[in-house]
Amino acid sequence: MHILHVGKYYPPYRGGIETVVEQLCRGLARRGLAITAVVSNDGIATVDENVDGVRVLRLGRTAELKSQPLNMRLVPTLRRLRFDALHFHTPNPLGALAVLAAGRTEPIVVTHHSDIVRQRLLGVPANLAQGLLYRRAAALVAATPNHIEHSSVLRRYESRCRVIHFPIDARPYLDAPSPWDERLPLEWQNEPLLLFVGRLVYYKGVDVLLEALRLTERANLAIVGIGPLSTRLVEQAARLGLSDRIRFLGAVSDDRLRSLYKRTRFLVLPSVEPSEAFGMVQLEAMASGRPVISTDLKSGVPYVNQHGVTGLIVPPRDPQALAAAMNELLEDEPRALAMGQAAQRRVLAEFHVDRIIEAHIELYASVLRAGSRSTF
Repeated sequence: MHILHVGKYYPPYRGGIETVVEQLCRGLARRGLAITAVVSNDGIATVDENVDGVRVLRLGRTAELKSQPLNMRLVPTLRRLRFDALHFHTPNPLGALAVLAAGRTEPIVVTHHSDIVRQRLLGVPANLAQGLLYRRAAALVAATPNHIEHSSVLRRYESRCRVIHFPIDARPYLDAPSPWDERLPLEWQNEPLLLFVGRLVYYKGVDVLLEALRLTERANLAIVGIGPLSTRLVEQAARLGLSDRIRFLGAVSDDRLRSLYKRTRFLVLPSVEPSEAFGMVQLEAMASGRPVISTDLKSGVPYVNQHGVTGLIVPPRDPQALAAAMNELLEDEPRALAMGQAAQRRVLAEFHVDRIIEAHIELYASVLRAGSRSTF
Protein backbone atom coordinates (compact mmCIF):
# COMPACT_ATOMS: atom_id res chain seq x y z
CA MET A 1 0.00 0.00 0.00
CA HIS A 2 1.45 3.37 -1.06
CA ILE A 3 0.01 6.44 0.66
CA LEU A 4 0.79 9.95 -0.54
CA HIS A 5 0.61 12.62 2.17
CA VAL A 6 0.23 16.22 1.01
CA GLY A 7 0.88 19.03 3.46
CA LYS A 8 2.34 22.51 3.62
CA TYR A 9 5.70 21.72 5.21
CA TYR A 10 7.57 18.88 6.93
CA PRO A 11 10.06 18.90 9.83
CA PRO A 12 12.57 20.29 10.61
CA TYR A 13 10.03 23.04 9.84
CA ARG A 14 8.25 23.62 13.18
CA GLY A 15 4.50 23.56 13.61
CA GLY A 16 1.67 21.48 15.02
CA ILE A 17 0.47 20.18 11.64
CA GLU A 18 4.02 19.35 10.60
CA THR A 19 4.54 17.37 13.81
CA VAL A 20 1.37 15.35 13.19
CA VAL A 21 2.28 14.65 9.55
CA GLU A 22 5.76 13.50 10.56
CA GLN A 23 4.46 11.20 13.30
CA LEU A 24 1.94 9.65 10.90
CA CYS A 25 4.41 9.20 8.04
CA ARG A 26 7.15 7.72 10.24
CA GLY A 27 4.72 5.39 12.02
CA LEU A 28 3.18 4.16 8.78
CA ALA A 29 6.62 3.59 7.25
CA ARG A 30 7.62 1.53 10.30
CA ARG A 31 4.57 -0.67 9.64
CA GLY A 32 5.84 -1.40 6.12
CA LEU A 33 3.70 0.98 4.06
CA ALA A 34 5.29 2.96 1.24
CA ILE A 35 4.94 6.60 2.27
CA THR A 36 5.65 9.73 0.25
CA ALA A 37 5.19 13.21 1.71
CA VAL A 38 4.80 16.02 -0.84
CA VAL A 39 5.32 19.38 0.85
CA SER A 40 6.81 22.79 0.22
CA ASN A 41 10.43 23.71 0.70
CA ASP A 42 11.08 27.08 2.33
CA GLY A 43 13.17 28.14 -0.69
CA ILE A 44 13.12 27.84 -4.46
CA ALA A 45 15.04 24.55 -4.68
CA THR A 46 13.27 21.18 -4.86
CA VAL A 47 14.71 18.51 -2.55
CA ASP A 48 13.91 14.78 -2.79
CA GLU A 49 15.17 12.87 0.25
CA ASN A 50 14.54 9.88 2.49
CA VAL A 51 13.83 10.75 6.13
CA ASP A 52 13.30 7.82 8.55
CA GLY A 53 11.99 5.61 5.76
CA VAL A 54 9.70 8.31 4.35
CA ARG A 55 10.25 9.79 0.92
CA VAL A 56 9.98 13.55 1.52
CA LEU A 57 9.60 15.56 -1.68
CA ARG A 58 10.06 19.24 -0.80
CA LEU A 59 8.92 21.26 -3.82
CA GLY A 60 10.58 24.60 -4.46
CA ARG A 61 8.33 27.40 -3.21
CA THR A 62 7.42 29.95 -5.85
CA ALA A 63 5.84 32.41 -3.40
CA GLU A 64 3.94 32.57 -0.12
CA LEU A 65 0.44 34.03 0.09
CA LYS A 66 -1.02 34.65 3.55
CA SER A 67 1.17 31.87 5.05
CA GLN A 68 0.16 29.54 2.20
CA PRO A 69 3.04 28.22 0.04
CA LEU A 70 2.52 28.51 -3.71
CA ASN A 71 4.20 25.64 -5.56
CA MET A 72 3.93 25.73 -9.35
CA ARG A 73 5.30 22.17 -9.50
CA LEU A 74 2.61 20.69 -7.26
CA VAL A 75 0.00 19.90 -9.95
CA PRO A 76 2.43 18.22 -12.38
CA THR A 77 4.01 16.34 -9.46
CA LEU A 78 0.64 15.01 -8.33
CA ARG A 79 -0.17 13.94 -11.88
CA ARG A 80 3.16 12.11 -12.21
CA LEU A 81 3.36 10.18 -8.92
CA ARG A 82 1.90 6.72 -8.46
CA PHE A 83 0.07 5.88 -5.22
CA ASP A 84 -2.96 4.01 -3.90
CA ALA A 85 -4.54 6.77 -1.80
CA LEU A 86 -3.89 10.45 -1.16
CA HIS A 87 -3.98 11.84 2.39
CA PHE A 88 -4.37 15.62 2.44
CA HIS A 89 -3.88 17.90 5.47
CA THR A 90 -5.88 21.10 5.84
CA PRO A 91 -5.99 24.07 6.16
CA ASN A 92 -4.17 24.42 2.85
CA PRO A 93 -6.52 25.94 0.24
CA LEU A 94 -3.89 26.40 -2.48
CA GLY A 95 -2.87 22.78 -2.03
CA ALA A 96 -6.53 21.74 -2.19
CA LEU A 97 -6.93 23.47 -5.54
CA ALA A 98 -3.80 21.72 -6.80
CA VAL A 99 -5.14 18.29 -5.79
CA LEU A 100 -8.41 19.00 -7.56
CA ALA A 101 -6.60 20.30 -10.66
CA ALA A 102 -4.45 17.16 -10.80
CA GLY A 103 -7.61 15.17 -11.52
CA ARG A 104 -6.57 11.94 -9.80
CA THR A 105 -9.17 9.24 -9.27
CA GLU A 106 -7.55 7.50 -6.29
CA PRO A 107 -9.38 7.74 -2.93
CA ILE A 108 -8.69 10.90 -0.92
CA VAL A 109 -8.56 11.10 2.86
CA VAL A 110 -8.54 14.58 4.43
CA THR A 111 -7.36 15.34 7.95
CA HIS A 112 -9.04 18.54 9.15
CA HIS A 113 -6.55 20.13 11.53
CA SER A 114 -8.55 23.35 11.94
CA ASP A 115 -10.95 25.71 10.23
CA ILE A 116 -9.63 28.63 8.21
CA VAL A 117 -9.69 31.62 10.55
CA ARG A 118 -8.66 35.27 10.46
CA GLN A 119 -8.72 35.49 6.66
CA ARG A 120 -10.98 38.46 5.92
CA LEU A 121 -10.18 38.74 2.22
CA LEU A 122 -9.30 35.16 1.34
CA GLY A 123 -11.53 33.33 3.80
CA VAL A 124 -14.49 32.80 1.46
CA PRO A 125 -12.54 31.55 -1.59
CA ALA A 126 -10.24 29.51 0.65
CA ASN A 127 -13.18 27.77 2.30
CA LEU A 128 -14.79 27.19 -1.09
CA ALA A 129 -11.59 25.55 -2.36
CA GLN A 130 -11.36 23.24 0.62
CA GLY A 131 -15.09 22.56 0.50
CA LEU A 132 -14.74 21.20 -3.04
CA LEU A 133 -12.02 18.83 -1.86
CA TYR A 134 -14.11 17.75 1.13
CA ARG A 135 -16.94 16.83 -1.26
CA ARG A 136 -14.50 14.74 -3.26
CA ALA A 137 -12.98 12.99 -0.20
CA ALA A 138 -13.82 9.40 0.68
CA ALA A 139 -13.24 10.11 4.39
CA LEU A 140 -12.60 13.09 6.64
CA VAL A 141 -10.52 12.71 9.80
CA ALA A 142 -11.14 14.88 12.86
CA ALA A 143 -8.78 14.72 15.81
CA THR A 144 -11.54 15.04 18.43
CA PRO A 145 -15.36 15.12 18.52
CA ASN A 146 -15.02 18.84 19.33
CA HIS A 147 -13.53 19.46 15.90
CA ILE A 148 -16.75 18.22 14.30
CA GLU A 149 -19.04 19.99 16.77
CA HIS A 150 -17.43 23.40 16.34
CA SER A 151 -16.61 23.29 12.62
CA SER A 152 -19.31 24.45 10.20
CA VAL A 153 -17.31 22.75 7.44
CA LEU A 154 -17.09 19.32 9.06
CA ARG A 155 -20.71 19.34 10.22
CA ARG A 156 -21.82 19.43 6.56
CA TYR A 157 -19.99 16.14 5.96
CA GLU A 158 -20.48 14.52 9.37
CA SER A 159 -21.48 11.17 7.88
CA ARG A 160 -18.01 10.83 6.34
CA CYS A 161 -16.08 11.99 9.43
CA ARG A 162 -13.93 9.64 11.50
CA VAL A 163 -12.49 10.66 14.86
CA ILE A 164 -8.84 9.61 15.00
CA HIS A 165 -6.69 11.44 17.52
CA PHE A 166 -3.44 13.13 16.61
CA PRO A 167 -0.52 10.85 17.55
CA ILE A 168 2.48 11.21 19.79
CA ASP A 169 5.39 8.84 20.31
CA ALA A 170 5.47 8.92 24.10
CA ARG A 171 8.66 6.91 24.49
CA PRO A 172 11.18 9.78 24.17
CA TYR A 173 9.22 11.75 26.77
CA LEU A 174 9.01 8.84 29.18
CA ASP A 175 12.75 8.20 28.93
CA ALA A 176 14.01 11.79 28.85
CA PRO A 177 16.61 12.84 31.44
CA SER A 178 15.98 15.91 33.57
CA PRO A 179 19.14 18.02 33.81
CA TRP A 180 18.68 21.65 34.77
CA ASP A 181 18.59 23.87 31.68
CA GLU A 182 21.77 25.90 31.29
CA ARG A 183 19.82 29.03 30.32
CA LEU A 184 17.85 29.10 33.56
CA PRO A 185 19.24 30.65 36.77
CA LEU A 186 20.56 28.08 39.23
CA GLU A 187 18.65 29.71 42.09
CA TRP A 188 15.39 28.89 40.31
CA GLN A 189 15.89 25.23 41.19
CA ASN A 190 14.48 25.96 44.65
CA GLU A 191 11.17 27.26 43.26
CA PRO A 192 8.46 25.78 40.98
CA LEU A 193 9.13 26.15 37.27
CA LEU A 194 6.24 26.85 34.89
CA LEU A 195 6.48 26.29 31.14
CA PHE A 196 4.94 27.71 27.97
CA VAL A 197 5.77 26.16 24.59
CA GLY A 198 4.57 27.59 21.29
CA ARG A 199 4.89 30.27 18.67
CA LEU A 200 4.70 33.80 20.00
CA VAL A 201 1.65 34.83 18.02
CA TYR A 202 -1.67 36.51 18.81
CA TYR A 203 -3.81 33.47 19.50
CA LYS A 204 -1.44 31.85 22.02
CA GLY A 205 -2.42 34.35 24.76
CA VAL A 206 1.06 34.74 26.23
CA ASP A 207 0.20 38.33 27.18
CA VAL A 208 -2.59 36.92 29.37
CA LEU A 209 -0.14 34.46 30.91
CA LEU A 210 2.20 37.30 31.89
CA GLU A 211 -0.68 39.17 33.54
CA ALA A 212 -1.57 36.00 35.44
CA LEU A 213 2.01 35.34 36.52
CA ARG A 214 2.00 38.75 38.21
CA LEU A 215 -0.79 37.42 40.46
CA THR A 216 1.26 34.44 41.62
CA GLU A 217 4.20 34.09 43.95
CA ARG A 218 7.09 31.66 44.34
CA ALA A 219 7.14 30.51 40.70
CA ASN A 220 9.18 31.27 37.60
CA LEU A 221 8.29 30.90 33.93
CA ALA A 222 10.30 29.55 30.99
CA ILE A 223 8.94 30.51 27.56
CA VAL A 224 9.99 28.31 24.64
CA GLY A 225 9.28 29.58 21.16
CA ILE A 226 9.80 32.40 18.70
CA GLY A 227 7.43 34.62 16.77
CA PRO A 228 6.43 38.14 15.78
CA LEU A 229 5.37 39.12 19.32
CA SER A 230 8.74 38.33 20.94
CA THR A 231 9.84 41.93 21.45
CA ARG A 232 6.43 43.08 22.63
CA LEU A 233 6.25 40.28 25.23
CA VAL A 234 9.74 41.00 26.56
CA GLU A 235 8.69 44.64 26.97
CA GLN A 236 5.46 43.61 28.71
CA ALA A 237 7.40 41.41 31.15
CA ALA A 238 9.66 44.35 32.01
CA ARG A 239 6.70 46.70 32.39
CA LEU A 240 5.02 44.26 34.81
CA GLY A 241 8.22 43.88 36.84
CA LEU A 242 8.56 40.20 35.89
CA SER A 243 11.92 40.18 34.13
CA ASP A 244 13.57 38.35 37.03
CA ARG A 245 10.90 35.62 36.95
CA ILE A 246 10.80 34.94 33.20
CA ARG A 247 13.31 33.58 30.69
CA PHE A 248 12.59 33.69 26.96
CA LEU A 249 14.51 30.67 25.68
CA GLY A 250 13.65 30.96 21.99
CA ALA A 251 13.76 27.80 19.88
CA VAL A 252 15.26 24.77 21.63
CA SER A 253 16.20 21.26 20.54
CA ASP A 254 13.81 18.34 21.04
CA ASP A 255 16.07 16.81 23.71
CA ARG A 256 16.28 20.06 25.61
CA LEU A 257 12.53 20.58 25.42
CA ARG A 258 11.84 17.10 26.82
CA SER A 259 14.15 17.86 29.75
CA LEU A 260 12.29 21.12 30.37
CA TYR A 261 9.00 19.21 30.53
CA LYS A 262 10.51 16.92 33.16
CA ARG A 263 11.55 19.94 35.24
CA THR A 264 8.30 21.89 35.11
CA ARG A 265 5.47 21.76 37.66
CA PHE A 266 2.95 22.16 34.82
CA LEU A 267 2.52 23.43 31.27
CA VAL A 268 0.39 26.51 30.62
CA LEU A 269 -1.41 26.82 27.29
CA PRO A 270 -3.33 30.12 27.62
CA SER A 271 -4.62 30.31 24.03
CA VAL A 272 -7.39 32.80 23.32
CA GLU A 273 -8.69 31.78 19.86
CA PRO A 274 -9.85 28.48 18.32
CA SER A 275 -6.92 28.81 15.93
CA GLU A 276 -5.45 26.65 18.71
CA ALA A 277 -7.31 23.63 17.43
CA PHE A 278 -5.65 20.88 19.45
CA GLY A 279 -2.43 21.88 21.20
CA MET A 280 0.15 19.18 20.50
CA VAL A 281 2.27 20.58 23.34
CA GLN A 282 -0.43 19.35 25.71
CA LEU A 283 0.33 15.78 24.64
CA GLU A 284 4.07 16.38 25.03
CA ALA A 285 3.68 17.63 28.60
CA MET A 286 1.21 14.86 29.45
CA ALA A 287 3.54 12.19 28.03
CA SER A 288 6.20 13.63 30.33
CA GLY A 289 3.90 13.12 33.32
CA ARG A 290 3.02 16.78 33.76
CA PRO A 291 -0.43 18.35 34.11
CA VAL A 292 -1.68 21.12 31.84
CA ILE A 293 -3.54 24.36 32.46
CA SER A 294 -5.38 25.29 29.26
CA THR A 295 -8.39 27.31 28.13
CA ASP A 296 -12.00 26.46 27.33
CA LEU A 297 -11.91 27.09 23.60
CA LYS A 298 -14.39 25.90 20.99
CA SER A 299 -11.79 23.49 19.68
CA GLY A 300 -10.09 20.23 20.60
CA VAL A 301 -7.98 21.82 23.35
CA PRO A 302 -10.40 21.13 26.26
CA TYR A 303 -10.97 17.60 24.94
CA VAL A 304 -7.29 16.71 25.20
CA ASN A 305 -6.88 18.15 28.70
CA GLN A 306 -9.59 16.85 31.03
CA HIS A 307 -10.52 19.35 33.73
CA GLY A 308 -9.81 18.09 37.22
CA VAL A 309 -8.22 14.90 35.89
CA THR A 310 -5.18 15.72 33.74
CA GLY A 311 -5.08 19.41 34.57
CA LEU A 312 -7.28 22.47 34.84
CA ILE A 313 -9.28 24.42 32.26
CA VAL A 314 -10.07 28.13 32.60
CA PRO A 315 -11.92 30.70 30.48
CA PRO A 316 -9.78 32.35 27.79
CA ARG A 317 -8.61 35.97 28.23
CA ASP A 318 -9.12 35.81 32.01
CA PRO A 319 -5.82 36.42 33.84
CA GLN A 320 -7.50 36.21 37.26
CA ALA A 321 -8.96 32.76 36.54
CA LEU A 322 -5.67 31.62 35.02
CA ALA A 323 -3.75 32.86 38.08
CA ALA A 324 -6.18 31.07 40.40
CA ALA A 325 -5.61 27.78 38.56
CA MET A 326 -1.85 28.28 38.59
CA ASN A 327 -1.89 29.01 42.33
CA GLU A 328 -4.04 25.93 42.92
CA LEU A 329 -1.38 23.62 41.47
CA LEU A 330 1.49 25.62 42.93
CA GLU A 331 0.09 25.27 46.43
CA ASP A 332 -0.84 21.58 46.10
CA GLU A 333 2.14 19.73 44.64
CA PRO A 334 0.73 16.23 45.41
CA ARG A 335 -2.38 17.07 43.38
CA ALA A 336 -0.25 18.34 40.51
CA LEU A 337 1.78 15.11 40.58
CA ALA A 338 -1.39 12.97 40.61
CA MET A 339 -2.80 14.90 37.65
CA GLY A 340 0.48 14.44 35.81
CA GLN A 341 0.32 10.69 36.32
CA ALA A 342 -3.28 10.63 35.07
CA ALA A 343 -2.22 12.70 32.06
CA GLN A 344 0.51 10.23 31.19
CA ARG A 345 -1.91 7.30 31.45
CA ARG A 346 -4.35 9.10 29.13
CA VAL A 347 -1.66 9.68 26.50
CA LEU A 348 -0.54 6.05 26.55
CA ALA A 349 -4.11 4.76 26.35
CA GLU A 350 -5.61 7.18 23.81
CA PHE A 351 -2.95 9.07 21.84
CA HIS A 352 0.13 6.88 21.51
CA VAL A 353 1.34 6.68 17.93
CA ASP A 354 1.01 2.88 17.62
CA ARG A 355 -2.72 3.04 18.34
CA ILE A 356 -3.26 5.95 15.93
CA ILE A 357 -1.27 4.31 13.13
CA GLU A 358 -3.40 1.17 13.38
CA ALA A 359 -6.55 3.28 13.06
CA HIS A 360 -5.19 4.96 9.92
CA ILE A 361 -4.23 1.66 8.31
CA GLU A 362 -7.76 0.40 8.88
CA LEU A 363 -9.14 3.62 7.38
CA TYR A 364 -6.98 3.35 4.25
CA ALA A 365 -8.01 -0.26 3.78
CA SER A 366 -11.69 0.64 4.05
CA VAL A 367 -11.58 3.50 1.53
CA LEU A 368 -9.56 1.39 -0.89
CA ARG A 369 -12.16 -1.37 -0.63
CA ALA A 370 -14.99 1.07 -1.19
CA GLY A 371 -13.24 2.89 -4.01
CA SER A 372 -13.36 6.62 -4.67
CA ARG A 373 -16.67 8.29 -3.83
CA SER A 374 -16.40 11.21 -6.20
CA THR A 375 -19.38 13.52 -6.06
CA PHE A 376 -18.38 15.75 -8.97
